[in-house]
Amino acid sequence: MKFINGITNYEEWRDHAKDNKKYKERMALISELLPKKDNLNIIDQYRLASALAVSELTGKLEDFWAVSTSVLMNPICQARARIGGCICKDCYAACGAARFSGLTQSLETNYLILNNFLLSEEALATVAIPSSNGKGRVESHGDAATKICAINHTRLVNSHKHLDFGVWSKNLEFYYDVFEAEGKPDNMIFIASSPMINEPMEVPEKMKKYVDHVFTVYEEEYAKEHGIKINCGTWNANDLDHRCKNCMRCYERHNKEFYINELKK
Repeated sequence: MKFINGITNYEEWRDHAKDNKKYKERMALISELLPKKDNLNIIDQYRLASALAVSELTGKLEDFWAVSTSVLMNPICQARARIGGCICKDCYAACGAARFSGLTQSLETNYLILNNFLLSEEALATVAIPSSNGKGRVESHGDAATKICAINHTRLVNSHKHLDFGVWSKNLEFYYDVFEAEGKPDNMIFIASSPMINEPMEVPEKMKKYVDHVFTVYEEEYAKEHGIKINCGTWNANDLDHRCKNCMRCYERHNKEFYINELKK
């Protein structure tokens, strides 16, 4: 069975990734703590937080660092990738996650930790997230697959108040429950990521107070025909001046441009 961009299913792919020492140590820790995941002490939470991988991003996202999970493990992402007209069928993150074995393994262990273990802000505050621009990124290669993951993302952001984080998600319901229970961090810019190409997501009424932007990908012909303003990148796909670090539109509050529109690459 094929997955995103022709990649075979995740288990088949991971079998080809060369296990390294750090990966084996992280997997051993996860296996050790899973049986007591509902009764973790603070020391075990620190151990899990120290096992989280922080990725340095490249290309359009040069100079950003992110804490992300694996799109290749996320069943919600897999389901969307089989829907006609869904941007998930052409997922760039799946290509990146499958191209490098080290990244594959880091995103896998992050997925297992963040979707299985509830971590405190005290523990998550120990995660070292570099930044040269005062910004951070959550889920550069996936999305929250559970409410547990959304809680951990929210607590991670809240524990790093010196950084402003962009959080992209198609799974708004998870975050709604968390924001209602724990509040939305002041340093979180929350972006609703539209699943369908050429179709801005309709944000549920109850979620509107939490969403700072709606991010939608458009095909060039459709955008020109319908007068869509492209404000993420340019019509020239090779224009490297429009990296995120030179724009930062997504990191402004919703009193600026609410709709962020990108051309499909």
